[in-house]
Amino acid sequence: MLRYKYLLISAVILLSLFFVNSEIFAAGTLTPDTNAVQTEHSVQHILPATIMILPFIVLLLMIATGPLFYRHFWEKHYPKVAIILGLITVGYYLFVLHDTLTLVNTLAEYLSFIALLSSLFVASGGILIKVDKKSSPMINVIFLLIGAVISNIIGTTGASMLLIRPYIKMNQNRIKPYHIIFFIFIVSNIGGALTPIGDPPLFLGFLRGVPFFWVIENIWYIWLPTIAMLLAVFYLFDIRNPGKETTQINFSGKIEFKGLKNLGFLAIIIIAVFIDPAVIPGVPNLYEMFGLPFGIREIIM
Repeated sequence: MLRYKYLLISAVILLSLFFVNSEIFAAGTLTPDTNAVQTEHSVQHILPATIMILPFIVLLLMIATGPLFYRHFWEKHYPKVAIILGLITVGYYLFVLHDTLTLVNTLAEYLSFIALLSSLFVASGGILIKVDKKSSPMINVIFLLIGAVISNIIGTTGASMLLIRPYIKMNQNRIKPYHIIFFIFIVSNIGGALTPIGDPPLFLGFLRGVPFFWVIENIWYIWLPTIAMLLAVFYLFDIRNPGKETTQINFSGKIEFKGLKNLGFLAIIIIAVFIDPAVIPGVPNLYEMFGLPFGIREIIM
């Protein structure tokens, strides 16, 4: 009951902050953005009050501490907590800022984001790579480097789904926690920082008009030494790992691929990213035509 009490207190505090006089919230807002492109659907661009970052901070803190300190409660109720915190933010935009356009635009971006991630996840998960080859520190370094590059093409989620199984299989007799940690660092996170497909926040920037190749043109010289340093540290760990002494295993050295038809699906998904009225003139805008918060790109995905 004590943990429920803490949750109730937190909810009451947040709700109290939310229902404070709207003039206090409005004090933190900005004047209309004169640099923004105005269309017939645009409204004055008003930023929310700084205090409205609290629901996001609370959610992040609970994600970080929930599995450690109140695991059973968090596993059972985290969707409810997320929904409540989300509704507080939605309510602020609706009843304080009276801004529905931002909510619609955010929903459209969220649908695009989920469509990309889920489609890459499903398509990559259908490809199986069987590597019957003994690993070594240098082979692992090359494997992780390839994974970092691939994550920019099929996304960090897709690359992780595609490569984690052969990576673990190769290191079955010498697998250690650091193998997984560096895989997450290099393939699942930092590796995909060069393209909007590789990094979800960059994809949101692409949806808002940032050129697709802007990131790779401007940060490749940061990405490259970062990956190199991580691989160097990984190599130092790996050369100190002799592995377990087990019965002799005969490796054939073969590499087999199954589900290659999914490569076609991945190609379709990647091409669909560019099917956007803002990128290709003439592509129908389903929002303007039918008021839908998604486009042809999301339907294809």
